[in-house]
Amino acid sequence: MIIDYRCVVASDGVRLGIDYGTSNTVAVLAQVGREPRTVLFDGSPLLPSGVCLDGTGRLLVGRDAWHTALSVPAAFEPFPKQRIGDGAVLLGDREVPVAELIGATLSRVGQEATRIAGEPVTSVTLSFPAAWGTERRRVLAEAAERVFPVVELVAEPVAAANLFAGVASQAVPVGRCAIVYDFGAGTFDVSVVRRGPGGFEVLATEGRDDCGGLDLDAAVVRRLGATVGQSSPEVWERLVNPASTADRRASRQLWENARTAKEMLSRATSALLHVPLLDSDVTVGREELDELAAPLLAGTVEATRAAIEAAGVVTADLAAIYLTGGSSRMPAVSTALHRAFSVAPILVEQPELVVAEGSVRPPVAAESPTAVLASPVPRSPSRTRQVVVLSAVVVSVAAVAVVVGPSLGSDGSGTGRAVGAASTGPLSPSQSAAPTPTPTPSSAPVDSCVVGSWRSIGGQQTLKINGHDTIFSGGAGVTMTYQADGRVTVVWKNATWKATVNGTKWTERINGKVTASVFHKGGKEYVTSSKGTGDVVLYRGSSRNSSVNLDLVNGDDPYFCFGDSLRFVDDDYSAEFKRL
Repeated sequence: MIIDYRCVVASDGVRLGIDYGTSNTVAVLAQVGREPRTVLFDGSPLLPSGVCLDGTGRLLVGRDAWHTALSVPAAFEPFPKQRIGDGAVLLGDREVPVAELIGATLSRVGQEATRIAGEPVTSVTLSFPAAWGTERRRVLAEAAERVFPVVELVAEPVAAANLFAGVASQAVPVGRCAIVYDFGAGTFDVSVVRRGPGGFEVLATEGRDDCGGLDLDAAVVRRLGATVGQSSPEVWERLVNPASTADRRASRQLWENARTAKEMLSRATSALLHVPLLDSDVTVGREELDELAAPLLAGTVEATRAAIEAAGVVTADLAAIYLTGGSSRMPAVSTALHRAFSVAPILVEQPELVVAEGSVRPPVAAESPTAVLASPVPRSPSRTRQVVVLSAVVVSVAAVAVVVGPSLGSDGSGTGRAVGAASTGPLSPSQSAAPTPTPTPSSAPVDSCVVGSWRSIGGQQTLKINGHDTIFSGGAGVTMTYQADGRVTVVWKNATWKATVNGTKWTERINGKVTASVFHKGGKEYVTSSKGTGDVVLYRGSSRNSSVNLDLVNGDDPYFCFGDSLRFVDDDYSAEFKRL
């Protein structure tokens, strides 16, 4: 199926792209002569999709619905999209058709869009999961036609691929394929799309209804039940199986707190989670969340492999992996995908908006194929040999990979030496699997996107503890400054990563400063003339286990910069930065 966007984008007037999601709905407004704009609802681009029936028979939507649900929880449906196959939903004592629930939310979207545009919406492009059958699409279209005069439906992966190809540094070439990995709240969907001269064609789609963000919320709640819930089983039972209105309020607050803590852990290494009724505050660490997420992520990787196989393509055919959906913010997502497919995923700053904006943007014009170098030059043998001699563990520390000798991650004391290499994760949408020659600095200037200062907001790295790969999470305390003249400075101030192995807490802490020359070409960052001082200290519990000096090896690595987001991903690390 090929979606031709020209039938949508050629119309005059006010066009609206809507992504009706399980947890939230987002919309992007397009008018002739203006760039697409995100529709805001009470100051936020996210309109909660929940609907509540109030005492007068009105259907309240968004935050109004969630607020009213505290008083009448039985009249509230938080996730109407999950009920689209049920026909009708019981709210209080009234059965309401699902199309009416969805239409209520879409009506609020239309009202806000009209207010912002100053004129009525003339056409809408509404996205749907590629795996949906005819009946579910019919219900969605029926809901939209209650509100808007002209409605077009577009598959979510097609809209997402259209946006990414238009705004990424290199569009997906005609004839090449991409993965659209949509990790939303209610479901996981993955599609293989191929770009043709007139748009994107969906080759294959796989979906899992047990791998959404809500399933991770449930895993967090189960973990709470197995820990803090054991202190008072009777009270915990009231939270998970509420019978009274008061208990239903407390239960909903528990789930909301679990979701908020999960989202915080995409930006921080730990978060407090309040458990109502028990009046207890629990600290949840990112490594614990990653442990809970591991089975879900394994399921998404399995589904992605199945989609690739069903599409009849191989990994070498993939130009990019595009991440959409709010749950894809977790650093563990990028790490799992890159390890599985050797293609670094691309994540924008607001993945929730990708589908809505892609549905109103024009198709990307076809380009001539890019020439491929016939004789790629391998990475410097001296650099490779040095890593092998050290039995290295590569660790991304901000934008610098630290290669640690074998004695750093053992229960015994010892010393080793560390070697760093500037690394910026492979997030070019059209990257050759073969190594490429190192260009001269004069032929490739500094990417203007990276110029400025950046602050780390989290990441992961793999170290060997007693010979076993162990994922450390953290990374706050790193700043980077790129100058337009090709100099970069990286500073670590008590940058810390943590992990737990067999009940023992391990902590890696780095302090130091690195300066180097840098330039960019073909989606890669090349570092030369690096100098640095500092140390890497590993703690076992509260005891200092070992330490090494921080040194550097010059090299090159792929990177992805988009707006105020800079992201690094490799087999053994991931790191994300925000612009200061």
